[in-house]
Amino acid sequence: MWNDFIYGAGDFFTQTFKILPILGNNFNTLLIAVGFVLLFFWLNEMAKYNKKAKEEGTLK
Repeated sequence: MWNDFIYGAGDFFTQTFKILPILGNNFNTLLIAVGFVLLFFWLNEMAKYNKKAKEEGTLK
């Protein structure tokens, strides 16, 4: 049973990864862009948390 699961997952990923050559480098660019957007979003959120903590006197 465990082998069926492992081989099934392997087959699924093998089929899934076949689309990557079709996408070319655009997929990499998309992932990098999404990563940067999420990074700047998180940095903005952290700045808000730090500002609030400083105003409340809870910043260590």
